[in-house]
Amino acid sequence: MIRFIHCMKKRPELTTAEFREYWNGNEFADLISQMSDIVGPVTIIKNLTFNIELNNALREARGADEPYDGIMEIWIESAADLKQLETDEAKQVVSEMETYQKQFVDFAASKRFFTEWEPTGGLG
Repeated sequence: MIRFIHCMKKRPELTTAEFREYWNGNEFADLISQMSDIVGPVTIIKNLTFNIELNNALREARGADEPYDGIMEIWIESAADLKQLETDEAKQVVSEMETYQKQFVDFAASKRFFTEWEPTGGLG
């Protein structure tokens, strides 16, 4: 299983509420759906940081930076399925996604990468 993970930080001039409006917007959902149709992922998971004091305590205990504002995972069956990202249709959707995300994501402070998931010891 291949996972694309995008850890997103909000643009510094935006409030958390404004970031979440873009995150939960229909346009973002439509673009994710279009990408899903192209790549055929097993699942797509979107997570927003849970704004609780315990997160601050965890961060402060290790002197860490502020957490990401949102994390999106796209699970893809195999590396062979990534070839779908090379199509003109996929490149167009990726371009539209980046244009949309520029409105609320600080690209320089965000991270995105592929991982290879291997189940271990019965843990999901």
